[in-house]
Amino acid sequence: MNEWVSRAKFAMTGEDGASNVEIIVWISVVLVIATALWLFRDAIVNFISKAKNAVDAFRVS
Repeated sequence: MNEWVSRAKFAMTGEDGASNVEIIVWISVVLVIATALWLFRDAIVNFISKAKNAVDAFRVS
């Protein structure tokens, strides 16, 4: 466990370590968003389809 803590401290020191942590955070955020979109893809498509049909039903005079 102490080795992990020392590795984490080493990874976060300096400019290179900070950019590595930043990249890991960005990749994690992108993966979470992509997973959410993939899981809810049917609901999203249905929502857009209903919205399109509602807009098509509007009358323009």
